[in-house]
Formats: sequence, structure tokens, C-alpha cells
Amino acid sequence: METLWLPLLGMASLFILTEIALYLRRSGKFNEAQKLLLRTKREAQEIAQLPLNNPYPLIQINKKGDILFANSAALRTFPEIEPHGTAHPVLKGITEHKTREIFYQNKTYHQSVTATQIDDKETYIVYFYDITAQKEYERQLETACKETEEARICAEKAKEARGEFLANMSHELRTPMNGIIGLSGILADMQLQGEKRELVEAISSSASSLLILLNDILDFSKIEAGELTMESIPFDLRKTIRQIENLQKPVAAQKNLLLQSHIAENVPPYIIGDPARLQQILNNLVNNALKFTEKGSVTLSVDGKEDEQNRFITRITITDTGIGIPKNKQADVFAKFQQADTSTARKYGGTGLGLAITKNLTELMGATIELESQENVGSTFTITLPAQVASVQGGTPQRTASETPGGINTKTKLMIVDDHPINLLFMRKALKKLGFENFKEASSGRQALEIFQQNPCGMILMDCQMPEMDGFETAAAIRKTEPLQNRPVIIAVTANAMKEAEEQCIKAGMDDYISKPVDREKLKTLLQKWLPGDDNTIPEETGKRQNYMNNEKENTKIFDWQRLHEFTEGDKDAENEIIRIFIENMQVDLNHLQKSFNDENYEEWDNWAHKLYGACSHIGARALAEICDKAQTLFPEKTEKIPEMHKAILTEYEHVHKALNAKKAA
Repeated sequence: METLWLPLLGMASLFILTEIALYLRRSGKFNEAQKLLLRTKREAQEIAQLPLNNPYPLIQINKKGDILFANSAALRTFPEIEPHGTAHPVLKGITEHKTREIFYQNKTYHQSVTATQIDDKETYIVYFYDITAQKEYERQLETACKETEEARICAEKAKEARGEFLANMSHELRTPMNGIIGLSGILADMQLQGEKRELVEAISSSASSLLILLNDILDFSKIEAGELTMESIPFDLRKTIRQIENLQKPVAAQKNLLLQSHIAENVPPYIIGDPARLQQILNNLVNNALKFTEKGSVTLSVDGKEDEQNRFITRITITDTGIGIPKNKQADVFAKFQQADTSTARKYGGTGLGLAITKNLTELMGATIELESQENVGSTFTITLPAQVASVQGGTPQRTASETPGGINTKTKLMIVDDHPINLLFMRKALKKLGFENFKEASSGRQALEIFQQNPCGMILMDCQMPEMDGFETAAAIRKTEPLQNRPVIIAVTANAMKEAEEQCIKAGMDDYISKPVDREKLKTLLQKWLPGDDNTIPEETGKRQNYMNNEKENTKIFDWQRLHEFTEGDKDAENEIIRIFIENMQVDLNHLQKSFNDENYEEWDNWAHKLYGACSHIGARALAEICDKAQTLFPEKTEKIPEMHKAILTEYEHVHKALNAKKAA
């Protein structure tokens, strides 16, 4: 191997000896020259050791491809390098100043080539550096980054899917809730007596409880997803407290409890925050206090003091004389799905989410909540809320129900837009009770746009989720075509209670938002806000008949006439209208059912059978509802029975159709 390096040593030695000879000849200093010669020889030998002992492979070749030198690391790493020369895989295709990566025997090398000269002949120095570990690290890093990116994308998709699920769940649950709460409320206003009134009140109470649970679940889901945001607007804290007291006093009266509030004189007129969420927090705490108090009182107190940052450190306490909470259970009451005792849940009900939501909302406000309680003595919840003080001129305080104008301009032309006939029926009934007579109806966004273009109106109550053209698209289209001097108020009426829905409504050009199930008092407040009038007298509905036709002898197996009579209070016009809506929608739904049956699309057929069941059971078509109920259990295990059930649905509908037509003609 050393002979491969001799050309380099020979050149160096010749150069050094020549220089020394010249030096000696000129100076005659033989001793110094000898020392210099020995030193030069030693340094030359040390330099020669560098390539020989380099831990990385180093090879020198000439233009022909002959190997002039290979260090021990090269011979060890590439044992076949000498006989093969540039035919060896690691030397194939090398060119001057080329850097590349090569893969050899499961390892990766960084290869660099540098040109040199020996006796005026060009050679190449080829250097190798093992980068296998580095490449593996890069591969792992790339994989980790890829997995991290995939995880990020997956998390974003999951968050998006979660939001869509919550929105859809909200919509799907609130649509039937709107019908149950709204129509049971209308029934409760009728002159029902005895057991009938008790049943209606039970339905209304159960539906309201279910709505509370639904709101708790949705609120907690939004909090966990980080999708719940807080408003920051000026509002009157005193009015908020009085409103809570007024709302909860009937509950206290039912239990013979004293509900009172105390507001310190130094509490400022207006503070900045989220009045709706604060009201939700305090309502929950006061409602809990009343729920767990059997005798005595519940007191809501507000005081506080200003700090150096012009903030009012608001202190709100809710004190009760109720059952109290044992000391070892107090840490658990703010945990989700927890109550102080399982027996408490059995006796008083609830999801165990109320205080968890309260704590989360409080923290989102930048406030704190603390609990002091003694078993069998009572509890005190204290909220400490730092809030900026707002002057009346600093912004428009939130308008509460007590501040809205007293009257409604019932002469305004309205339009109701909803693709569900039951929702249209409820809105129609609710508006008539408020004194409106001049309103139109549309069952789709496209129809609403056509009606508005032909006959503009002053207010539109717009459902958001409709096929073909949804409420957002319809509102945007109306805003583009509306007369400049006649801009209608557009109110979104939707089953989607998510925050994004409200933002989307405003973005689409709508003016306000009310969620389903529509509370009639909230609807009234909304109308008072946007259609103020001097007279708030709501006329009694005309044309009511108090005859409930108890002696009717129609076949109640086909149709529950009593249900229809109680719903309409014997109003013949109302009965005919409901019958008309039912027949029209049934014809459309049956056409879809027939098409899916013809196409043997039994999954779609099952969906239409489900829809028919809901419509029939609501109106009282008993026998047809029972058949449709059985029909929706056949897919996918018992599809062979679908033809027989399909025929039964069509046959029974003929009976219902004849009975309804006969009723209209009577």
C-alpha cells in the first residue's frame, strides 16, 4: 500500500532536498542545514501518515481509472476496490468536483471528488463519509413530521366533524322540540279542564326539562371544543339581577320560599361583559339553590369595589338555607357529570353538568367561583368578576325584555319561511295570538324569494336549513334584490343553536336570531324589539268554537278526531287548514315512497316510511301511523316484507284520505 503513496513522497523529498542544497551552497551553514533537513523529513513523515490513518475511506485514481492509493479504511470498507478500480460500484461514473450520495451494502455514503496533479498528470482524490446514521435520523424525522402533520390534519378534521355533529344534533333535536314545546304551549292556552289540562302541562314541563338537558350538553361540548366565545358589551347589571329575580320568583312561590336580592349602592350602572352568559350562570346557581332548599330563603346579593385599573371587582353571592354539601364532597360539585351524592341525583334529577358549565363559563369571563357550605345549614356560592366600568355614552347597553317597547306593530306584513309544515303551523298560530293577520308562508327558500320579489314585506322569519336553497342563500339573495327604501327585517329561526350559526346568519344579511324550539315570550320580545308599536293589546282569536263534538261517532280507529278537535278548539277553518296541509304533504311523501320502492332503494324507502310515521302520529291517523311504525323496522334484515307493507300503507292512506275529505265536506 505504501508504494501507492511513493509518488507523492518522492515529489516532496526532491523538492525539499533541492531547496536545502541551494541553501547550503549559498550560506555554508552546514549544522543548521542538517537540523532543518531532519525537521523537514520528520514533518513530511507526519504528513504522510494523515491519509494512511484517516478513519474515513480515501482513494486516489488517475484518468485511466487506475488506483494510485487507497488508505486502510478504504480497503477495509471496499475490499474489492483494487482489482476492480473504477468498475467498482462506489467509483462508477465519478467526475471532477462532483458530490453525491451512494448506497453500498446497506450503508449510505457521502462521496466527494477533488482533482489533483502528479508530474503534470491529472488525478482524482475520492473521499467517503458514512452518513447511514444521519440518513436514518432524517428518515425518522421526516416520518415523525409527516405523522405530526397527519395528526394535525386529523385533529382539524376531527374538530370540524365535531362541530358539524354538534350542529346537526342541535338541529335534529331542536326541530321536534320546537313542535312539542310550541304546540303544547298553544294547547295550554286553550280552555282545557281537568285531566286534559294536567296532561298538556305534563307534556310542556317534560319538554322544557328536556330542552334544559339539551342546552347543557351542547354548552359543555362547545366549551370542551374551545368553540364558546364571550361577548364584551356594556350592560346594566342591576336589570340583569332584577330579571333573574322575576324569572325565578314563580319557582320560589311554588315551594313557599323567600327569594330576595340586594344590590349595593356603589355598584356602577353599566359594566362591560357578556350579559347573556352571566345571566345563564346566575340563573343556574339560583335555580340550584331553589331546587335544594325545602324551607327558608334564597338571597342574591351584589357588591364590590373599584381597583386602580378603573375596574369594578364585582362580588355576587347566592346564599340558600338548603340541604348543604358535606365538606368531603365540595370539591366534586364542579366536576362534570358529578353531584354531591347519587341519592341527590335520584331525588332532584339533573345531568351533573350545570355547575361544571357554570365554572367553565365563569373562568372564560376571567372570574372565579367559590363555595362555602355546611350540611343541613345551607350553601353560598361567590363569584368574583373584575369588569371594566362603562358609561352610558360608552356604548349601547344590552336591551333586556323589561326595556323593550311595550307594543307590537301588528299591521306589518310578515312572511314565514320553513320547510316543515308543523313549524309553519306553530308560527302561524303564535303570530295570530299576537294579533298578526297579514302574513304569507313559504315552504322553501326559492319560493320565499319569488314571493318577496312579487310582494315585499316588512319582516321575514326565516328557517336556515332547507333543501335546494337554504335560509342563508335566500337572505343574501333578498338583500341583493330588495327595494332600497323598503329593507325588510330578516330573523333567523333555526334549530342550530351553535355560535357559528348566529355568526353565519348575521354574515348572510339577517338582522337577528332566535333558536328552536321557539319560546313564545322570546318571539314576542323579538317582535317588540323590531316592530315596536303603541298598542300591545293582543286580540282574542276569532271563530273559536267551544263545542268539542263529544258526540261525534266517526271511526276513531282510522283517525283520532278528538285529538284534532282539542288542538283546534273546534275551529272548523283551522281543522280544514290542518287537513289540507296534511293531505298535500302526504301526497308528496307517498310519491317519494313509491319511487324508492320502484327503484328497490329500500334504505331510502325506510327513511320515507319514518317520515310518514311522524306526520301520521302527530295529526292522529292512528292505523296508518301503526303501519308506518312497523314498516320502518324492516330494513335491512326483513326487506322481503317491504312489498306487503308498502301495499298496506297505500291502502290505509286511501281510507284516511276519504275520511278527511268527508270531514272537510261536512
